[in-house]
Amino acid sequence: MTEAVARPSNATTLLFFAGAVIALSHLANEWVKLEQPWGPTWKAAGIVVLGLYALSQRAWLAGWGLLFSSAGDVLLELDGLFVFGMAAFGIAHICYAFAFVNLIRRDGPNIGAWPMAMGVLGISIVLGVWLAPGMGALTAPALVYQLVISLMVMLALLSKAPLLARVGAVLFMLSDT
Repeated sequence: MTEAVARPSNATTLLFFAGAVIALSHLANEWVKLEQPWGPTWKAAGIVVLGLYALSQRAWLAGWGLLFSSAGDVLLELDGLFVFGMAAFGIAHICYAFAFVNLIRRDGPNIGAWPMAMGVLGISIVLGVWLAPGMGALTAPALVYQLVISLMVMLALLSKAPLLARVGAVLFMLSDT
């Protein structure tokens, strides 16, 4: 089943731009340096609004992915909740992966992207082997997370999603690496 996309109204367009402005405004926290939980909350606020925008457009998987990503942003920053933040991001990437699967089912695969997808798999394996010895207690959750994000990126590349979505998936993986 594919996600239906609603026609944006003025209110939902405003919601989108408000989310984007709030998300971008967090860059100012490099200078403001708000303490916990306010800095992470500010960071997540724009993503929450963008998630609500996606849900308003009936992009259910993308919307839920954004909401779980915002929870991950907050949880990663709070003492003792790092693994829960990683789990929230993992759930977000599963949502995104299913969204890409739906696009592949609807539009067919982007056959020309197979070499890039296999490149992501190869790089992911090499990184996992290289980083695993130093992960300690985080080895299992980190490797599961790496598997999930690698799969999501491979599906993004293999889909005929808009270029911005595919580039965003790759950039997300690069930033996490």
